Amino acid sequence: MKTLLVVAAVVVALVGCGDSNQNSESSAELTEIKMTRMVRERLQAKVKDPDSAQFRNQRGGCGEINAKNSFGAYTGFKRFMASGNDMLFMEGDPALAAGAFDQAWNDLCGTNGQLATISRR
Repeated sequence: MKTLLVVAAVVVALVGCGDSNQNSESSAELTEIKMTRMVRERLQAKVKDPDSAQFRNQRGGCGEINAKNSFGAYTGFKRFMASGNDMLFMEGDPALAAGAFDQAWNDLCGTNGQLATISRR
């Protein structure tokens, strides 16, 4: 009887551990979804035709966007970087010095970049 109680206690403890792992995974997934949605909404507000916006290769705050211009034609995919409410840059932004976007992209969106892994911490 004591053996049965010990086994039951171990099973209950293991089930509890599984739930906490699932909760942390669910929390990370929700954070990823929220960030993706926030970044996409902010980018859509910057393009001429928000409904035409297409996204690809998005990881955290880094990715690519394609949208229609004033003539109704797609402009081609452009890289973007976003973080919080105060940083949003798109490739070809005239406010950036020549080569600044590429350097920032390599630093922030590369394999170990902070923006690319922001939701995986």
